[in-house]
Amino acid sequence: MIKNTALCLALLLAGITTSVFAYTYDTNVPLPGTSIAGDKLQKETLFSAYAFAHRIAPTDCTEFSITDTRVSKPKADNKWQEIWTIKTCSKTAYVPINFELRDNLDIYGIDPMGVRYAK
Repeated sequence: MIKNTALCLALLLAGITTSVFAYTYDTNVPLPGTSIAGDKLQKETLFSAYAFAHRIAPTDCTEFSITDTRVSKPKADNKWQEIWTIKTCSKTAYVPINFELRDNLDIYGIDPMGVRYAK
């Protein structure tokens, strides 16, 4: 009985969580703009970038999209930086992402202190 009750409770909470956190993300690649990151690297980076956009999104906002990408620091020694513009309903986030290509390893990192927001 306890196992069935726990299972029902877990399924109920999962359903509530799913309905509360039902967001729409544009995950089409290649991304708009002038990104020089390959499609695979763009896909791997998408949701980390979207996480920073959640920080400024209105509480009722459920749709997120990357509307532009541009190289902000040119590629040198297989390292470069891009700014990804993310639209979150009525607000916009500018997310700086550092990329590095190594032997069989693509690395990215978001500069949290460089993230900027606008209405």
